[in-house]
Parts: sequence; structure tokens; C-alpha cells
Amino acid sequence: MRTTIAIIFTLFLAFGAFLIDARKTQSGAAERRQANVVEKRNSYHGKATWFIPSLHGGSMGACWEYEADEEYVVAMNSVQYGEMTKKSGWCFKKVRIYHGNKHVDAIVKDACPECKYGDLDLTPPVFKALGDLDTGILQINWHEI
Repeated sequence: MRTTIAIIFTLFLAFGAFLIDARKTQSGAAERRQANVVEKRNSYHGKATWFIPSLHGGSMGACWEYEADEEYVVAMNSVQYGEMTKKSGWCFKKVRIYHGNKHVDAIVKDACPECKYGDLDLTPPVFKALGDLDTGILQINWHEI
């Protein structure tokens, strides 16, 4: 009888440990999924400059697509863009850029080799939505949308 009770008790403990471990695994997976969502919503800070595609580097961007001067286009800094000879994971993603109380949306179609991490080079219409072209440089925050 004692042996039977001991076996049942041991099985009960083992099953309980299994359930606790399973919950931890599920919780860990949920935390990883949540971390991925947060990662996708990262906000970046840097400087915005402006460029005219047809005059600065040509109308074919680093993402291998035509860029019109009047288009809402962003050139991503080289650090975040990645290898300059390849199409980046950032290509054709939409970003929202903030300066003060203004914001504008644009598409990543190019790379800016001289820009530092967090910096973006904007076509004139994108820059004008945030400030005056004569300013030349703006402090910005931005994120993927």
C-alpha cells in the first residue's frame, strides 16, 4: 500500500513538474513573439538631410528602382542599410519621420553611404514636409510603419 501511494505521489509530482515546464516554454515563446513585435517598432533618432536623386547619385536607387525627384523617398544610412552592393531588407519599407510636431511618411529606396546610424537622406518633398530646405539638416525621430 505504501509503495502504491509513493508511486502515485511520485507520478503526481512528475506530472506537475511537466505542466510547470510546459507553461514556462509557452510563456517563453510568447515573450519571444512579443519581443519581435517590439523590435519591429523600434524608434530611431538621427539627422535628416536632403538630396535630389537625378543630381546626387542618379535616379536609380540602391534598391534598384527608379526614384523621381518629387517622390517621397528616403535613403537609409549605410549602417542600417547593410551591404551597399545588395538590396537591403529595408528596401521598399515605409517609414514615418518626425521633426517637432510634424511628421511625414516615405519609402526606403536608396542608401546614404555618408549617413550615420539613425540618419536619413530625404528627397525634397519629404524634407519640405518637416522643415525648410535652407535649414539643410533637421533632428528627426523615425520608425517603420
